[in-house]
Amino acid sequence: MSTADTSQAPNTRPDGPVDPVHDGSGLFGSPVFVGLIVTQLLGAFNDNYFKQMVLLKCTDLADGGGANLQPLALAAFALPFVLFSGMSGFLSDRYSKRWLMIGCKVLEIVVMAASLIALLAGSTSTSQLQLLIIVLAFMGLQSTVFGPAKYGILPELYRGCTLVPVNGAIQMTTFLAIIFGTAAAGIALDQLNDSLWMCSTVAIAIAIFGTATSFLIRRTPVAQPDLKFSLDGLFVPRTVRQCFREQPRLFAALCVMALFWFVGGIAQPAVNDLGKLTLNLNDTRTSLAAASIGFGIAVGCVVAGVNGSRPGADRNTWVRIGSKLIVVALIVICLVGSGVFGAPTQSKGIKEPLIDSLIRADGIEWLLRFSMFFLGFAAGTFVIPIQVYIQETPPSEIKGRMIGSMNLMSWTAILLSAGFLFAMHKLIEVFSPAGRANEFHFATFGVLGLFMLPVALLYRLPETETTEAAGSR
Repeated sequence: MSTADTSQAPNTRPDGPVDPVHDGSGLFGSPVFVGLIVTQLLGAFNDNYFKQMVLLKCTDLADGGGANLQPLALAAFALPFVLFSGMSGFLSDRYSKRWLMIGCKVLEIVVMAASLIALLAGSTSTSQLQLLIIVLAFMGLQSTVFGPAKYGILPELYRGCTLVPVNGAIQMTTFLAIIFGTAAAGIALDQLNDSLWMCSTVAIAIAIFGTATSFLIRRTPVAQPDLKFSLDGLFVPRTVRQCFREQPRLFAALCVMALFWFVGGIAQPAVNDLGKLTLNLNDTRTSLAAASIGFGIAVGCVVAGVNGSRPGADRNTWVRIGSKLIVVALIVICLVGSGVFGAPTQSKGIKEPLIDSLIRADGIEWLLRFSMFFLGFAAGTFVIPIQVYIQETPPSEIKGRMIGSMNLMSWTAILLSAGFLFAMHKLIEVFSPAGRANEFHFATFGVLGLFMLPVALLYRLPETETTEAAGSR
């Protein structure tokens, strides 16, 4: 913002950054912030609600003797991020981020309506599931475009020390949406007797409401209105690669984020395998275990956000602690799933009130939920400092493309995680006793712990700040 405008409240300008000091409604009470939070929260809810619904139906197919299509569903959701993240970063820098976000929300309505049509078109449960996996890919496409615009607009709306708590709020509400979206999928399937068309109707309504709230987000200046598209923009653009060469620690941070999301991509379907196939839990109890991860991440994001907003805070504190706790949590989940501590007494196939699924659980199931929460908490504290570093470090004119590249690397890792999950399924089938493969899905969490161990022991963010001065935003 130019010095000529200092006498005017910044939030009166249509294209200026929000100034929480002079904004009379406060940082967290402004319509801009509320619109941003609610819009992305509802989008994340729908993503996870619909995805978990499809994944749970995949485990039902596997439990009935069919193929486990969870890796295929995960790959379908991840593939658009791999193919179009670079393009999405370009769009975020070339066009209005606000209008991109609104356009994505409109597309979400169309995609959710397509899921209802797919259910009506499918003649069998298998064909319906296959069509829903295709719809899931289009859900991933609209989320691909939405991501760089959402994260790229944050440094344009908020600046300086406010960026850390805003990121914490964004991540907290995102994972609150994961909690409720993931849990709601299992609850809906159990309480509505697997009525998929009713689940899709709810998703359409949520998409419509999220589109309405997106209009509260303020317009910001287009980062590079004259930016020309080039083929390398489909992947990692040349300017971003040059930035990686000049700042190798930034590239290392993106690689760590990619590994983090490789593990995260496997976590949800692995919990479904563990809950429904190994521990014999119903959809609601399995989804509650998965949702516990999101609850933990939300709490972890708040802790990291509060810690990071303090003057002189060491961002490596939670990188060190969080990475080590992730490894511990994965090992504990592996042990719980192995039956070392016993097996849950509740089982699927028994119709029970929702309150019983929520509260009436034995010690083993509560230990599982706490372990999932612990994993999520560790992940939240670990990822926030790294994400803020990635947002702040690049030059302002390539932030959108940098975030698009981050998405590309992260979702390539998630796509690879689908292949890893498929390989784990095959290995478990080969090395487990005949007819008992479902008892050994806990092994996946032990392997994930080994993947995160080198990060816990070796990785640290740079000690010296390399960001732009806050006043230059």
